[in-house]
Amino acid sequence: MMRALVVAAAVAGVTLAGLQGTALADPAVPVWQPQGTAVKGAATTADAQALTAGGTYKDTLKVGDTKYYGVDLDAKSSAYLSAFAIPKPGAKVTYGDGIDLKLQSADGTDCDSYTAHFDNDGAARPVGGYTARTIEKDGRCQEANRYTLKITRESAGTSDPGEWPVELRFMSEPALKADARPEPASSATEASPTPVTGTPRPAQGGTSFDDAAAIKTGIWNDKVLPGETRFYKVPVDWGQHAVLFADFANAPTAKEGGYQSAGVRLDAYNPARGHLDDDTESYAGKQVSITGQTVPVLYANRFESGSKVSATRFAGWYYFAVSVHPGVRNVVDAPIGVTLRLDVKGAATPSPGYDGDVAKAGFGIGGDDLAKADGTATGGGSDSTMRLVAFAALGAGTVLLLSLAVWMVAARRRPRVAAPQPPQGPQPPQGPQSGYGPPQAW
Repeated sequence: MMRALVVAAAVAGVTLAGLQGTALADPAVPVWQPQGTAVKGAATTADAQALTAGGTYKDTLKVGDTKYYGVDLDAKSSAYLSAFAIPKPGAKVTYGDGIDLKLQSADGTDCDSYTAHFDNDGAARPVGGYTARTIEKDGRCQEANRYTLKITRESAGTSDPGEWPVELRFMSEPALKADARPEPASSATEASPTPVTGTPRPAQGGTSFDDAAAIKTGIWNDKVLPGETRFYKVPVDWGQHAVLFADFANAPTAKEGGYQSAGVRLDAYNPARGHLDDDTESYAGKQVSITGQTVPVLYANRFESGSKVSATRFAGWYYFAVSVHPGVRNVVDAPIGVTLRLDVKGAATPSPGYDGDVAKAGFGIGGDDLAKADGTATGGGSDSTMRLVAFAALGAGTVLLLSLAVWMVAARRRPRVAAPQPPQGPQPPQGPQSGYGPPQAW
């Protein structure tokens, strides 16, 4: 046993030495794991693999990569092709790093484009958005044909050259019926919204859109590690809008003089993963708050020039992503408490009248998908207590590894016993991967 402890101590020393100069807390940060069918983007449009409407796909991007994916579009449905790159937490990135998306027609016309780059705060986090082919009078790229999604990775020479996993999603929206009369567009927002009050309930944000925690009007508490992004989804019906206050708590154990510009962040996305808005605040161990809100959801918003209004074009799950800059670990070696004060406002109005089944198109919300969030809103993130232990343990280094060595030696001397079976019973509610359509009643 003593020999095992000596070996374990040596391993601990080597392990810690190998970690010098790296982000020690990074392994404790839950990371978005891309879902869907594995695809390989092609180097030319001729070899582009076709994506199917309603499908989710995954690929990787190396520095300097440009990849092409094919999509077959009809002349009636609007199409949304999203892509998100997921660098490792703590990876070095600079302003201008990111991905460029272009949806192109067979004759090379740029139908739409979107650029998703990191800000100058140097924080690696999931970045992305969508390109869209919107059916509209006198619009570009209205004909039925084979189109191409082009994705290019941009990275500075000083940035981390590691591969970026990428998740792609192709969503199709049916046309309206001939007699549909959508309401006019609206960009109205509240000048000074008032936070909701009440008793907070626990939430556990997910690592991505796919496992985002479903929350409704009320107050929700969670914890976010430095370097982590957590996702929450909110059902917003036609005519409604969402207001979210993200209150980041103070840190009683904050390091003296600790400070991180753009230390906390809030991003908002629509049901097709289109980016709506974002905001940041510096963090120095004192409480700060960020407010995010959508405009009322109306079909005609899509024809407006402002991106925030244009993207609020259909009912369904809207997403809020809460991020804490990895540099906040220089302020506090612990998760930051965040309180989400959510208010979904306005009376729901009828659907504009689709000429097709939006659920089958991969963009409707079924009745079972909107599980009630009356208890804990559970996403895909790991338990906050275990995340705290892991985060702190990485700072403990040798003590943790020595303790593990003792446990391993002792375990070898104990007789084997049958592993306990997991308790039977109802499982936590799970939401949909993503989608559109009028949410059902809670």
